[in-house]
Amino acid sequence: MQFLRGAEDVLAERGRTLLLQVVADLDEEVATLRRWHDTGQVTGVIVSDLAADDARLEVLRELGMPAVVLAQPLLAPGFATISTDNARSMRDAVEYLAAGGHRTIGRVTGPKEFMHTLVRDDAFDAAGVRLGIETVSVTSDYSAEGGAEATAELLARPTRPSALIFDNDLMALAGLEVVQSAGLSVPDEIALLAWDDSVHCQLASPPLSALMHDLVAYGADTARVLLDVLDGVPDPSRVAEQPHLVARASTRPVPDHQPGTRPDIHLQG
Repeated sequence: MQFLRGAEDVLAERGRTLLLQVVADLDEEVATLRRWHDTGQVTGVIVSDLAADDARLEVLRELGMPAVVLAQPLLAPGFATISTDNARSMRDAVEYLAAGGHRTIGRVTGPKEFMHTLVRDDAFDAAGVRLGIETVSVTSDYSAEGGAEATAELLARPTRPSALIFDNDLMALAGLEVVQSAGLSVPDEIALLAWDDSVHCQLASPPLSALMHDLVAYGADTARVLLDVLDGVPDPSRVAEQPHLVARASTRPVPDHQPGTRPDIHLQG
């Protein structure tokens, strides 16, 4: 909703309206794009959660419909994009936890069909190899139920991770409940870190460390790129502000460990 608010504010300044259509699946989304084009109801679209060989891009190319894609430019050739460096953010998270003494780090991932999940996967495993620590991932679906199930699976491993990274805040909050229900102390026995900060992360007990992204600004910048596309501005793609790690009470160095060099972080709470 914060992203949509930022986009809507910028579009409203130009007398344009943001239309949000809820669809059941990819086929319905593609049909919606065709209908929008045929009726002239929509002049441009924002494409998120890019998948490998994403059918939406082929349809948009076929229709010649203006669009901005939330992805790295190489993943959406021929389209204007707005992007953040998911690999860098994942490296920052792993380095932060490793500097706190964690030698086995678990991760609850988003769906594998999304390109940003695959980028995070590669960065997570590569950071573990570079730092000489064990990394283990369980795939989930961004839901609270899926996050809880994946957390339980990680806790049941013979070598239980001492830190967990979650690919969104909803799964992290569900994971916190699972960890505490198992009688484990956060952060003394296990540290938790969420991707995408939210007020719920801030109000959790303990408050969750998170990668914070200014979603209102992200939405606003996305709308500006789309307007540039509609205005025929050359090379309208942008790089959005990089998320930064906010350290809260759900993470701290493991006992008897002296932390080393950490990425830039903001301490809160």
